[in-house]
Amino acid sequence: MNHTSQSAQFMFRNALWRHASKTAVVIGERAYTYKQLDELSSHLAGHLANNGVAKQDKVAILLRNCIEYVVTDLAIIKLGAVKVPLNEMLSRDDVAYMLGHSGAKAVVVHSSLIDKLDEAELAKTDLAHRLEVDDVGSGVMAGHSGWGELFAADLQSFEWQEVGPQDTALILYTGGTTGRPKGVMHSHGAMMINGLTHIVHGEIAEGEKLLLISPLPHSAGFFLQTALLQGATSYVQSKFDPERVLETISKEGITWTFQVPTMIYRVLDAYDPSKHNIETLRTLVYGAAPITKVRLREVLDKFGPVLLQLFGQTEVPNFATKLSKADHLDEKFLGSCGQPIITSDVRIGDEKGDSLPFGEVGEIMARSPYTLSCYYNAPEKTAEVYEGEWVKTGDVGYQIDTGHVFIVDRSKDMIISGGMNVYSSEVENVVQEFPGVKQVMVIGIPHEDWGEAVCAAVVPADEGLDEKALIAFCKDKLAAYKVPKTIDIVEAIPLTAYGKPDKKALRVKYWGDQTRQVN
Repeated sequence: MNHTSQSAQFMFRNALWRHASKTAVVIGERAYTYKQLDELSSHLAGHLANNGVAKQDKVAILLRNCIEYVVTDLAIIKLGAVKVPLNEMLSRDDVAYMLGHSGAKAVVVHSSLIDKLDEAELAKTDLAHRLEVDDVGSGVMAGHSGWGELFAADLQSFEWQEVGPQDTALILYTGGTTGRPKGVMHSHGAMMINGLTHIVHGEIAEGEKLLLISPLPHSAGFFLQTALLQGATSYVQSKFDPERVLETISKEGITWTFQVPTMIYRVLDAYDPSKHNIETLRTLVYGAAPITKVRLREVLDKFGPVLLQLFGQTEVPNFATKLSKADHLDEKFLGSCGQPIITSDVRIGDEKGDSLPFGEVGEIMARSPYTLSCYYNAPEKTAEVYEGEWVKTGDVGYQIDTGHVFIVDRSKDMIISGGMNVYSSEVENVVQEFPGVKQVMVIGIPHEDWGEAVCAAVVPADEGLDEKALIAFCKDKLAAYKVPKTIDIVEAIPLTAYGKPDKKALRVKYWGDQTRQVN
């Protein structure tokens, strides 16, 4: 029987009550208890309800890392509404599309991000209410509700709108190899199991002190929610600064943190054992981007056996496999993304999706209670990603007899730069629009800090191609992390024997004999 105790909402209700007196979140110099978060989010939930947001309506969050993000997240859960988290680095076009496609009824947005809202495009959508958080001191726009004014009033209680396991909890947008971003839907039942998975395999204990420095709309947001379920304390920072990271670990006794490899590199470079005390740190979770074995060994040497790697994707949030702390100490597993965890299964499939023997290379496929419900309003895309109950990840690799998976390439030509997904076709489409570009092919090239950097190989229509103007054009059309860092002027795009663009051949120029393994 399906009932309300089989939902992520059910767990949050209990957690806020059980841990009321504990410190939940610390941002800057301000600490918030679980009780305060409960009261603030109830007040916000009431405000949204009074402005037409009902159970299962979509609410978008366009905020930087801040307490308002945490409060909004909890308010959406109490409303039984559907969260649509948007990254602050998205382009204006992306934001307009996602708000329209999701059918968002409301958005909570920072004043400094208002220029991301395309008024002409949003006039065509269902967006009816905007709550603005003034982070620049200029006041809120006409027609917008103000966060400050809302919370200047006496806090009001709110009766939770109960949901069941099949109700939708969130829609996460992910890029695609063709066309527009896809809305990945996850149910409350799936997110309940996913939350428990994060507790167990993320090794987050009650009383943990977490440091979160990457954007909350992505993996860090899942870990923040996990911390709330466990009665832990999350120290949330809006910008990454390696010195500040090390100072916070030293001063606050941080026990757990999540970082993408680029962050790890910079923290390693800034680390000074005479200044920084990191003895309390027992878990450093990483993933989402390529990382070298040399750097992994450096972390182990300087920080000890703290590393824990995850492999997942938006369709299978964060955990399909895990490389344990113990496995990091075994050289033969250091290039692996780990074994399937207790709530997932992984196999390697051939072109038909049939299972391949150990050691053979094919597409990595995963099944789990928390794989996507569907792609929102895209049944054909849902049918493409599923092979029975298995999700095709688009990553290519092999598995050995211990279950450990090794990723060797990406069938969808996805680039991961600084932990952010970049789909080459999206960049190619923009570059191709620029006058003077005859042909373009985009690949990821090695980068010491970012893992991979976006490189556009361009065949110009004539000799007068302005590379600086091309990059400026891309900045207007793309999120910052998707803009090419390198423009390579070439005479022709290499082709396969079948006449298709040969990205593998172009990569050889940059990668040489390096193995492009992706963790």
